Amino acid sequence: MIKSAIFEPNLLHMNPKSILLLVILFLFGITVSAQYTEKINTNRPGTSQGAFSVGNNVLQFEGGFGFGKQKHKLLNTKTNVFNLDYSARYGLLIEQLEIRVNGRFRADGVKQTIGANEEKIKRSNFEVNTIGAKYLIYDPYKRPKKDSTNYDELKSWKARHKFKWKSLIPAVSAYLGANFVSKDNPFTAPNDDPISPKIVIMTQNNWSTSLNGDWVLVTNLIVDKVTTEDPIIGWIVTSTHTINDKWAAFGEYQGQKSDFYSDNILRLGGAYLYHKNLQLDANVAFNFKDTPSIFTVSFGASYRFDWHSKDEIIEQPGLEGGVKEDEKSKEELDGENEGNDEREFDELEEGEGIENDSLKLEKTPFINDFEDDSLRENIEKDLDERRTAERLERERIENEKISKKEDKKFRKEEARRLKREAKEARKAEKEAIQAEKEKQKLVDDIDAELDKMEKEQGVDQELQDIDKELKELEKMEKELELEEEKKNTKQEEKTDKKQTEQKQEEDVDAEYEKYQKEQEKAQKLEEKRLQKEEKKRQKEEKKRQKEEEKRKKQEEKENNTDTDIDKELKEIDL
Repeated sequence: MIKSAIFEPNLLHMNPKSILLLVILFLFGITVSAQYTEKINTNRPGTSQGAFSVGNNVLQFEGGFGFGKQKHKLLNTKTNVFNLDYSARYGLLIEQLEIRVNGRFRADGVKQTIGANEEKIKRSNFEVNTIGAKYLIYDPYKRPKKDSTNYDELKSWKARHKFKWKSLIPAVSAYLGANFVSKDNPFTAPNDDPISPKIVIMTQNNWSTSLNGDWVLVTNLIVDKVTTEDPIIGWIVTSTHTINDKWAAFGEYQGQKSDFYSDNILRLGGAYLYHKNLQLDANVAFNFKDTPSIFTVSFGASYRFDWHSKDEIIEQPGLEGGVKEDEKSKEELDGENEGNDEREFDELEEGEGIENDSLKLEKTPFINDFEDDSLRENIEKDLDERRTAERLERERIENEKISKKEDKKFRKEEARRLKREAKEARKAEKEAIQAEKEKQKLVDDIDAELDKMEKEQGVDQELQDIDKELKELEKMEKELELEEEKKNTKQEEKTDKKQTEQKQEEDVDAEYEKYQKEQEKAQKLEEKRLQKEEKKRQKEEKKRQKEEEKRKKQEEKENNTDTDIDKELKEIDL
């Protein structure tokens, strides 16, 4: 499962699939085995890349997060680290080709001690984002030559399970990608190029044993950022071992050399196969130096969307092409068929039965050329139908499980949402009640303050009212005087006109009326004067009363002070 389908023992026995179209000029005629596996094939929890791709038309997401601490002895810093890894892989066009997008986001909290002061710095950015493609160049598990089959060896369990030196030849892949680095990134070298190449050569060995389970050894040789001022040379060695059908353990050693940063890191961890499309994993990482020292704990998962339309045959080595009729006589063929039946029975007892997802090739491990083609075709058709029915049933069961899980998750989220909304409504109601109480309290405080001010400033308000009334009376007097002057002016004009017109008609009555008017005017002015004097008198009386009250309060205060002093003196005398 990790670094290839180590949970899939028959991966070692894949058959040819197609000609390598992209490298036909220099690898003409070489065929490779299929990459697709029944169970998920992921690079996690390590950081290395396996040689095999996810398979044609398969989309796979791998990601995880980690927490850790770093201490730098020379810089006297302590750093809390948070990492978020992501990767998206897709099998494109052919089984051997895979495109990949991956990167890492990092957030640090750095504490640096300078003398007696401690400085805290926060920084975050993507350490790297890479887009590239991986291609399987050589697969040692491809179909062997027709004349290389050792039938005596196939009959012997001991011969079949002894160590084969050929298994040391690894599968080889190459990866070519481009790094994308943001400007002023605190986690990369200064003046690092925004775009730089990355080249990786990957090898992978798969070993399957009946006693010790399955082992996978992956090595990566990395040449990174060769066009920049600080190129990086790196290497990764990863070993993975399946404990059972669900659990696997791994160990990984990673080295890196560059002018900007060099380190050697060891990772240990394991993975759990939840189902064929989902894997969970965890690991710890640490190094062997103190500039800085590193310790990180990480958790992650891998999930794939399996749109692989055609299954591939996985056969046992040596039986891919069947047995030729002209190589043996009919009696020998019958004997070998019996031997093969016994061998297959032994293998089933050992738990090593052959899994055939389909029968794409013309020959199978149990159908020979001397058999009727129609019988072979019927058997192939029947097997394909049964495999398809089983696969559809598995998919139906998985879909039902996923649907139930999603429905349960939806109900839980809905209950949480309703609970959260009810809580927010209660909180809003409490806040509204509290705001109303505070508003009422503020109004009461303002009313009390106004009452107090009215009590303290009652006399002053009365004086102000009197002054205002006096000013209004003075204004009214001026207006009356102006009106009288206007009337007098008009009257004088009329009088002059009449005098001009009727000088002879002037009599004592007109003079008397004029006298009466002057008397009335004088009387009104006298009344206004008396009112004004009365108002002034009242104002003075109010002022006098106010001063008298202040004087009395002052005397009482002084008397109280004298009394207190006398009491203190008496107490001192006593």
